[in-house]
Formats: sequence, structure tokens, C-alpha cells
Amino acid sequence: MHLFTFIQLMCLVVLWTVKSTEASLAFPFFLILMVPLRSYLTRIFSPRELRALDGDQPDADDDEPDFYAEAPLPG
Repeated sequence: MHLFTFIQLMCLVVLWTVKSTEASLAFPFFLILMVPLRSYLTRIFSPRELRALDGDQPDADDDEPDFYAEAPLPG
């Protein structure tokens, strides 16, 4: 989990740096480069780990629904 978070943080730093410099016109290009990077993560993490790290998709082995995903929002 720490490696995945570190990779996300580095992507954020790269995007923030590009946005803050004169190279900001290339921001969409760098944003699109995040898609191949995500597909490259399959070489580092197993598909099951990626499903768990991505979030909303329930694990196929899980019989009980997530309480926080099923709870109604107040108001």
C-alpha cells in the first residue's frame, strides 16, 4: 500500500510541477500519460491488489457489503 501511495504522490508532484511552470501548456499531455502508467502498475501489483487499492469495486470473495458504501447520506 505504501508503494502505491508513493507512486500516486509522485504523479501528483509531477502534475503540480508541470502546472506551476511555463510548461503548463503540456499539462494535458502529462495527464494523459497517467493512463499508460496505470496499466504499467499491473507489472508491479497483482490484479487482486489493484482491485483492493482502487477502492469502490467490492472484492469477489467478500460476502458482506461495505457499510460505508451502503449507508445513506444524511439530509
